[in-house]
Formats: sequence, C-alpha cells, structure tokens
Amino acid sequence: MFKITKADGTTSFGATPQGFVAPDQELVSHFCRTESWTANLATGAFRLGPAARHYHGLADTGDLGLLNLVRCYDSGSRQHVLGLFEMAAMQASSFCFSTTIIHDGGHLPMMCIGESSNFNGNGGGSINGLFMFAHFVVA
Repeated sequence: MFKITKADGTTSFGATPQGFVAPDQELVSHFCRTESWTANLATGAFRLGPAARHYHGLADTGDLGLLNLVRCYDSGSRQHVLGLFEMAAMQASSFCFSTTIIHDGGHLPMMCIGESSNFNGNGGGSINGLFMFAHFVVA
C-alpha cells in the first residue's frame, strides 16, 4: 500500500462514530511497537528513535538520510516509498505506506503514516510521522 494526498487542512473523515472507544496503549503494544520520527527538508536529515533505528538496522547515533532509511525495505517497495517522500517534500501532503524490512532472520512487517508541512521559500519544511512495527517476523 502506497498512498499520498494533498493536505489542505479541511478534509477529514468526519465526526468520530458514536460508541467508538479507542484501544488503550497496552492493547496496541501487544500487536506492534510504535515510534514517531521527523525529517528536516532543508537538510534532508531524519531523526529516528531507538526502536526505528534498531528495526531499520541503523547505528544508534548519527545523521541519516532517506536512502539510509529505505535500503532495508523490500526491493519492490523502495521506489514507491522514495516517490512518496519526493512528492511529500514538494507540497504539504499526508501519506502512508506499508512494506517489510528485510533482515537475515526474516521479514518484519511495518507501516508508516506521515505528513509534510511548514514549507518556506528557502526549501525548508518538515515531515513528521509514525512507524508501526509488527511484533512478529515472517520467516
């Protein structure tokens, strides 16, 4: 799944359905690990937390760019993800994608949702998002 849409700040799914109860964090953490991330469009640098760095096979510290991030993704997904980020870097957008992270021990399913904003005339802006890593590995 690879989706992107122009963010206009007025589109939404409407009111929360009557009777909807959001799952608690304990239930969510039973199925997946979530972690937020940011990217600075002026520098191209991504800021990931320790879980995202670990699952992506990255060093614990140091700057990283988009190519560092996607190199562990399934080869069929990489170009789609790069395209999403390229479009999100050009205009305010909301996006999501799902893929698998390839490791020697198997494939880790993951999903990402995010949005780009704060554009200025100097090529600046930011992308903020959330990774969701499944609590199982497909052998």
